[in-house]
Amino acid sequence: MLTPTGINKTAQAVLGLISHATYTLGGVTSTAAIYKTEVEQNVLKVYLFFDEAAAGQFTNFKLIDKDGEVFADRPDNITKPSTKGLWIMFKFAIVEV
Repeated sequence: MLTPTGINKTAQAVLGLISHATYTLGGVTSTAAIYKTEVEQNVLKVYLFFDEAAAGQFTNFKLIDKDGEVFADRPDNITKPSTKGLWIMFKFAIVEV
């Protein structure tokens, strides 16, 4: 059985693979830094945050690994007004099977 130490080390190894994120806003693909990461029990969370400076149609959120390949994607289609921020979370469960 995976111990809490094993889960945490696995989560940290996964986080070490991720370099940055990309997203599309108004048809233009841009790069975003990872805003925050968390490990809670066996769940790894990776957050992106967009403040009020950016507004419009956000789509195609992707986590990019250190080799430049897509690690995970979310094809969400979100209309964001300039009066609010936007949080995007990628969530992965670490389980033993």
